[in-house]
Amino acid sequence: MRIRADEHVSPVIVDMVRALALSPGWELSSIHDKDVNGAGQSDVHWITAFSKSGGVAILSADTDFQKQPPQVTAIFNTGLKVIHLPARWCSAPRHLQAAHILMWWKRIERQVEAMKERECYRPQWNVNEEGELTKISLDFANAQRKLKKAARRSGE
Repeated sequence: MRIRADEHVSPVIVDMVRALALSPGWELSSIHDKDVNGAGQSDVHWITAFSKSGGVAILSADTDFQKQPPQVTAIFNTGLKVIHLPARWCSAPRHLQAAHILMWWKRIERQVEAMKERECYRPQWNVNEEGELTKISLDFANAQRKLKKAARRSGE
């Protein structure tokens, strides 16, 4: 099962998950990995390429994957699954980010296996063995309407 972390997840944290928590048969890569060469690319570009290469899910703390029409539509078009980290995660010190991911990783793997395509789930903001991931709604229809409206405006 292939998951890719975006630029909001430190490559050091990705390395720690790979070394300490990743289950056999799973692959976690970072947009910053040298063999990925995705840093600096638009979200739509890298997630589309990742999906075409057999990617299954993305790990992000970027709200663009919930709110911005191009990113939401790309999730719809690719069928990727999304694990979206809690809002407080981005502003937390790295040691708390690392502790959070490591504590939640096995539950994240289970959720990715159970999820349907185009679904988004978020772990709670805690560092303990309690709790489940919460389903987050992605409004695909509204994102597509906004993109069509923007295309009509740019064509006028």
